[in-house]
Amino acid sequence: MNPTQKEAFLSQEADAYFARNKSVFAKDEVMASHDPVLSVLAGIKPFPRRVLEIGCANGWRLNRMMALGAVECHGIDPSHEAIEEGTRTYPALRLTVGTADAPAFPDHAFDLVVFGFCLYLCDPADHFRIAAEADRMLADEGHLVILDFDPPVPYRNPYAHRPGLFSFKMDFSQLFLAHPHYQLREKRVETHGRAGSFSPDNRVATTLLAKSVATAWPMNPWKS
Repeated sequence: MNPTQKEAFLSQEADAYFARNKSVFAKDEVMASHDPVLSVLAGIKPFPRRVLEIGCANGWRLNRMMALGAVECHGIDPSHEAIEEGTRTYPALRLTVGTADAPAFPDHAFDLVVFGFCLYLCDPADHFRIAAEADRMLADEGHLVILDFDPPVPYRNPYAHRPGLFSFKMDFSQLFLAHPHYQLREKRVETHGRAGSFSPDNRVATTLLAKSVATAWPMNPWKS
């Protein structure tokens, strides 16, 4: 029996992913200067104090958020090697091995939750659980950011680095925007790939959502 996406990434593939991209993550100053997540968060004043990044790699982005004003920065990633390196490199961060469907944090623990380009590698069977967990951890009046692929329709691709796994692409913000607690604040779209080429398969979006329970349920507008 083939392992689930979660099992495969926890056992080997997350470490392999980190190893393939380790040299890129090491250039945190260059990454930060072009990072769409940090760019979209620059408009939030004051900067959120309690932050969680899901799919944090070695925590380079969280380290930048702390410099912007975050006080308590947590990160989870299925890669043991990424978490070990991040703990050494950024000791002020609180990094743990974990997955998006089972984060071990209290309710309403964060003012900002970030999905750092990881949802496309999660099992679709876990998508609703992942959304519910993020909502559980995010405080009212908090913000949620999703960096991920953003094709016009949902579909899957074979995962290039390991047979039997897939990348599942969709507009993941719709998992939250289907509920009135969440409103779209900003969406920035870019296309990765070779210069001059375009394919919906390479379309990536950074989506900023705001959570507001108080304003989500106005009184019945038709009641006389």
